[in-house]
Amino acid sequence: MNTNTRTVSVHDTLFGRQANNLDVEQLSAAVKPWFSDMSDSAIAKAIEELKVPELRNRAARYLGLKVIPVA
Repeated sequence: MNTNTRTVSVHDTLFGRQANNLDVEQLSAAVKPWFSDMSDSAIAKAIEELKVPELRNRAARYLGLKVIPVA
């Protein structure tokens, strides 16, 4: 994914949840409730890493998310 992308949609590949047309800065806040019933430090770290452009793809893969740039 282009690290300069400002608007994205995110799809959860495991449970079918999605959030569309988000500012990339809102990405971690948008998906955090999806994982609220899981108290794993690795999941919490991956959610935070969604905020970092260079780590976003890896974090999304770990969480089972597909981040799609919006034109």
